[in-house]
Amino acid sequence: VVCKVVRPYGEPTSACPANVLAYQSPPNGRVVVPCGGRVAFADNFRTYGQLLIIDCGGGYHAVLSGLERLDAKVGQPVQSGEPVGTMPNWEPGGTGRRPALYIELRHGGQPVDPAPWLRAKG
Repeated sequence: VVCKVVRPYGEPTSACPANVLAYQSPPNGRVVVPCGGRVAFADNFRTYGQLLIIDCGGGYHAVLSGLERLDAKVGQPVQSGEPVGTMPNWEPGGTGRRPALYIELRHGGQPVDPAPWLRAKG
């Protein structure tokens, strides 16, 4: 599935530069893990909706938010490219806001640009 980047990392916002990449997906788009590792968090979180945190090892954590459904549980081992959930449904051509998948990569607790890392992982 091809997704469109709608917010690149570092893009200026009203508060500060964005620390995430945001992608628009097709209706009910499948979300796959960007790294192998272990699920550290999988639940609804504040206004982020369904949120997933993967401990990728080496001090890296991938944070995925904006999902409609999670198919992974805390402690579960995951492989890069493994399906872990789906995006919300939406009506193409409709007037509503199109859902976005937000991806944040953290190293040692600090946000880093995930784009080169995601490209390197395929």
